[in-house]
Amino acid sequence: MRKFSSLLFSLFFLTCFFFFSNSVRGEDAEHGGEHSKEQLMRGERLFYGLIDGKFETKACADCHNTVEIDTFNWNPNAWEIAHLYKDRSLEDFEKAVLNPSSMTMSVMHETFNLNESDIENIKLYLDEFETTGLTKQKPVINKIFLFVLLGVVLTWVILETFFLKKVKRRRIILLFVFLGALGWQAKLLYEAGTALGRQENYEPDQPIKFSHQVHAADNQIDCQYCHTTVTHSKSAGIPDVNVCWNCHSIVRDGTYSGMHQIKKVVDAYEEGRPIEWIRVHNLQDHVFFSHAQHVEVGEIDCATCHGPIEEMHRVKQVSDLSMGWCVNCHRDTEVQFFDNEFYKQYEDLHKKMKSGEIDRVTADLTGGTECSKCHY
Repeated sequence: MRKFSSLLFSLFFLTCFFFFSNSVRGEDAEHGGEHSKEQLMRGERLFYGLIDGKFETKACADCHNTVEIDTFNWNPNAWEIAHLYKDRSLEDFEKAVLNPSSMTMSVMHETFNLNESDIENIKLYLDEFETTGLTKQKPVINKIFLFVLLGVVLTWVILETFFLKKVKRRRIILLFVFLGALGWQAKLLYEAGTALGRQENYEPDQPIKFSHQVHAADNQIDCQYCHTTVTHSKSAGIPDVNVCWNCHSIVRDGTYSGMHQIKKVVDAYEEGRPIEWIRVHNLQDHVFFSHAQHVEVGEIDCATCHGPIEEMHRVKQVSDLSMGWCVNCHRDTEVQFFDNEFYKQYEDLHKKMKSGEIDRVTADLTGGTECSKCHY
């Protein structure tokens, strides 16, 4: 009996000791977690400039956005910085904060009053931010929800008119509500139908913030230097990283972007991997379009379809590229008919021009509006 009692006492003692040890460890872990949480909170407040005396002008978040934005921002966003320095030392991060590569950022960062502890807290916050990513913008209104809501209104008007009949002497109001909701629904359906396959004003973020304004306007680089196949191919061609390297093997500091964006070109070249540019102008699969036909034969300027590309930092699609838009262009645009080897085969049109029957040749006269020209 005594042995059994001793065994129970030993088990009880060991259980209490185990529980006490775990409790102490749990308190220590909890205390450490609270300490880390406090650092994360302070790092976040520092990044957004919510602590007085640390920033004389702009804080980190004023230049490095934490939310997905539609406007063009030369500075890297918060996630890019977090991802770049995720596995790098605090010393590297501190050097980047106090001595950034961009001249513009360098002037701005000179106004920072951050100590080593502040920079460490900011890095802890960015390390956490790297796992969550940029906050997505919520749509202002959902057209599907609006369409359903209008359907509910129409249903209520029908039920009220034929079954409920609680609204008396106001049939004219119900009629206006019905016609208004039905017309709005028809408008939504029309807009959704005509927008299928179109992406006017599409302006995606590219993996590298390449500026056509800097290259085409400021540095006067011809379009065909990068888009080498535009005169003899269906596609204009997306430049290979080797084309970029022709200049950026020497040019390492951008006018607006500093060294951060050009370093992406350098890394891609040295690692032997392509830059995954996002295509902006897309046509449906059943549509044939040839840049060679328009640029080389028709001598159409790039801006005719792509807009003032030399004024864009980030390229966007300015035309809807719909069939109606193309057909109208073929009907209105005069082709370079004379001194053009391609149009020598149109003898009948040459005769009409000489006789004065027609005074110009548009694309539709050479078959530009025939279905089989674009759809095959």
